[in-house]
Formats: sequence, structure tokens, C-alpha cells
Amino acid sequence: MHSAKVPLQNPPIKWAEGHKGVFNIEVQAVSSVHTQDNHLEKFFTLCHSLESQVTFPIRVLDQKISEMALEHELKLSIICLNSSRLEPLVLFLHLVLDKLFQLSVQPMVIAGQTANFSQFAFESVVAIANSLHNSKDLSKDQHGRNCLLASYVHYVFRLPELQRDVPKSGAPTALPDPRYHTYGRTSAAAVSSKLLQARVMSSSNPDLAGTHSAADEEVKNIMSSKIADRNCSRMSYYCSGNSDVPSSTTAPRPASKKHFHEELALQMVVSTGMVRETVFKYAWFFFELLVKSMAQHVHNMDKQDSFRRTRFSDRFMDDITTIVNVVTSEIAALLVKPQKENEQAEKMNISLAFFLYDLLSLMDRGFVFNLIRHYCNQLSAKLNNLPTLISMRLEFLRILCSHEHYLNLNLFFMNADTAPTSPCPSISSQVIKELFN
Repeated sequence: MHSAKVPLQNPPIKWAEGHKGVFNIEVQAVSSVHTQDNHLEKFFTLCHSLESQVTFPIRVLDQKISEMALEHELKLSIICLNSSRLEPLVLFLHLVLDKLFQLSVQPMVIAGQTANFSQFAFESVVAIANSLHNSKDLSKDQHGRNCLLASYVHYVFRLPELQRDVPKSGAPTALPDPRYHTYGRTSAAAVSSKLLQARVMSSSNPDLAGTHSAADEEVKNIMSSKIADRNCSRMSYYCSGNSDVPSSTTAPRPASKKHFHEELALQMVVSTGMVRETVFKYAWFFFELLVKSMAQHVHNMDKQDSFRRTRFSDRFMDDITTIVNVVTSEIAALLVKPQKENEQAEKMNISLAFFLYDLLSLMDRGFVFNLIRHYCNQLSAKLNNLPTLISMRLEFLRILCSHEHYLNLNLFFMNADTAPTSPCPSISSQVIKELFN
């Protein structure tokens, strides 16, 4: 080995301690584009692989992922999102939530198999909401709500934009957008050569082996499966952006459509254990998501002038009834515990009141008044402490009575001709007065 020699200096320089280093330099990368967090990086990379034509296996950090393992790895990345460092999670919070909400309703076909990520996406949102509320570094408003989540719902959230089936020019049938499917190695090459006709294939790459002249049958099956069936079932008849959603994670099933608000309500109803406890602990966030998605749905579907009873499905109304009943039971349970959690019960009570307050502007008002009556009856049956019962009900009704149309809705009229016209008709408004007689 030859030792490096220091070039001669003019004038001569004397080095301290035999040319020993005096200090060290450490460079820390800072970026607003790259997440700099392994959990977030993996999640975004796998989501991108679903939205683009890629050749498998794909490289994620130091790991190679095949097409068959993509579904499993994506589920793991969704579950691990809550393990991300707080700072990058906050910086990319809006993108993370948008992707999770899209996965909850977006159809995914992976290696010819349909995949449903709704439950995993919902549970990840719940875990993230819990982490943000529990962080001492993040601010909260006067009502104890995390400011980041409140700002997201108010300023950022909108219904997931899902691709519609766009007909090919001159073709009699519509083909689905291929970017929501994944293709195998040969498939990717065949589809690219057919559709793009501009991709240069490397003959030295064994992953691109295969016949490129004929269309791959697997691709035909994948692309035709999305329009083959549009049958609906109890758990999967939802519509959001007119995109099909599969209902199985192991085999192709009849495709269906989802509304985001219906899927969110369903996940709230079927949640169990710690997930359910967290959902109702931070009920304000999920209630506001529900209300805003419902309002955007009414606007997007041009249902502002339609009868309120026809705006939402009966299944969704059943889920709303279940949610209100469960939250009411949870409020009563918190108040009768040996160590009463009055503060948490009051927050849930206020959140429920504002939720029903908003529903009065969106849903059939007779249906909402029925929910109010059930709340009062259910709370009266479960609470023996009269002062606490009166306090909770008064606070609940005080919020509802502040609604701009609440007074008119409760006035008694001898006949319908003398009643003022509602700015937005409700089929059941005529029987509201009977609910409290």
C-alpha cells in the first residue's frame, strides 16, 4: 500500500498532531418531498404500484416484492402506518388519510384476485387519530379536539376521486382504467407494447421474457372482470365515484359500488374491541367525516331538491340508527361506572348532539327526530341519577334547539295549510309533532 502524501505547501505549513482531523461533519437530509420514514415510504410505494403499470418484482427499500406478495405487503404497510415517526406522519398526514380513504372504497385487482382493504384502512385511520390525540406535542382546541384532524376535515377532505370506466374511441364497450390493476412480468410487457407501442424492452432482462406479439389472456381476464358483474350485496352495495369494489380478498367476486359515507358508517358499526372504543372516544372526528361526505354526496349527485327520504339508502339509515344507539349506550355506561368518567361522557354527548344537529340539514327530519326520541328514552332507562340525567339531556337539547329550523319544526298547527313551507321538504316532517305527544 502507498500512503497518501500531503503536497508541498508554499510557504511551508506545520500540521498539528501529524495531520490529525480537528472536527467531524455530519450531514442530515431534510426534504419536503421524501418521507424519510420507512413505514410511510413503503406504504406510498406500494400504493403507487397499484396506480401505475409496473414490472414485478418491485423494490421497496431493501426488499423485493413479487406480485403475489403485493396484497400481503400492502396490508402490513397499512397496519404499520401508526408506527411511523410523528414528525413525518404529521407532514404527510393529508396524503396518508386520502390514500387510506381511497383504499376503503377503491376496487383493487392484484394478480387476478380482488382485494378488499376497507377494514385495514379504517383501523389504521382509528390508530392514527388515537396517536395524534395522545401526543403532547400537538395542539388541541378548547373542546379537546386535535387541531390537525379538525383542519383536515374542514379544509382538506373530499370524497375519494375514483376513476370511471372510460370508453375507448370507436369501441362499442367501455374498458376500465388499467392503472388500478397490477400485471405480471409478461403481462406488463404485452400491455405496454399494445397500448403505448413506444416502450423499449431489454433483451438482457429475464423479467421481461415472454411473447410480446399476442395479448396476454390474464390481462384480458383482469380487465374484463371489472365490468362482468355489477351485482350488489348487503355488505358491498355502495357507490362512490361510480367505481366497482370487490368484496373478497381471496377470489374474484361480483363487483359492486360504494359510497364513502356508507362504507364509513358500516365500519363504525362492525368495529369491535379497542377499535370501537377509540372510534367512540373520538367520535367527533368520524361524525364530521360522515357529515361532510354526506353533504358532498348530496351535492355531487344533485339531490339538493329531492325528497330527503330518497337521498340515502335504507341500509345507511339503519347504520346511523345503530351508531346513535351504541353511542348513547356508551355515554350511559361511562356515567354509571364506579369511577365515573363524566368528562369523556360529556364530550361524547356533545359530539352526538352536533351530529344530529347536522343531520337535520341533510336527512329526513322525521327520522332524525325519531333518533332524538330514542336517545332520550334510552338515557332515561339507564340513568338512575336524576341530576346527571337532566344535565346531559339539557346540554343535548340546547345544541339541537340552536338549529335554525328547530322552532318551526316543533310548532303545532291545526292543519298543514297554515304551516310554513320548509326550505327543503321532508316526507316525515308532517308527523314530527306526533313523536313528542
